[in-house]
Amino acid sequence: MTSLLSLSDQVKYYDRRWSNFDYANLYCLERSVFILDALRAGNMNYPRICDLGCGAGWLTNILNSFGPTVGVELSPRAVEQARERYPGAEFVCADATKWDPGQGQFDVVVSQEVLEHIIDKAAYLRIARRSLKTGGTLIMTTPNLKVLDAIPELERKAVWETQPVELPVDRNRLTVLLAESGFEVIRTSSAVWGAGRKGIHRLVNSTKLQKFLNAVRLNAYWQKMFLKRDFGAYLLTVAKAR
Repeated sequence: MTSLLSLSDQVKYYDRRWSNFDYANLYCLERSVFILDALRAGNMNYPRICDLGCGAGWLTNILNSFGPTVGVELSPRAVEQARERYPGAEFVCADATKWDPGQGQFDVVVSQEVLEHIIDKAAYLRIARRSLKTGGTLIMTTPNLKVLDAIPELERKAVWETQPVELPVDRNRLTVLLAESGFEVIRTSSAVWGAGRKGIHRLVNSTKLQKFLNAVRLNAYWQKMFLKRDFGAYLLTVAKAR
């Protein structure tokens, strides 16, 4: 869903949203495990990191434990609060589709649940690419359109907050966008099992099937196999800047 809200109205929305932030939820925790694992796999000592679209700044603060981290956020209120809560990290108030940090300033760019809220996705990814050194790493999570479309509308509205811009993508579209923006995808998976209810997802996530798999101790293997094939509610991506 795309809102007709102006950018200034979007800023007001995020000022209100992040003013009410207290704690990250379990979905955030699961995505963070992937992000930190991808950071570990990069085998870098004290990488310079950008959290591009950092929201309340809690992830920026975690990342700052492993290397100097800059959080970029549209909402002035969110940046103000993040600076108070997490004084060790750096926070910048800017539109992530227009911000210019200079060429190659970072070793890692993290994008957690941002792309779906951006209309001009190519502009956002160009900023991510410009921010990175050649060979630098983009770590991204974003809702999986394929799975969202398999969730009944009422259930989807109950779980996912509708923000001013809601434009999720599927894996194919994401791969094309990344390639066009100067990235090479090197690792993909998905997270949050069992969300889909329609089509093939109804079979894969069947309660009876899960009980059987648990009985024969194959449920963990089943989930791992299908999460690798993007049956999770969130797409997980690691890409290199070409």
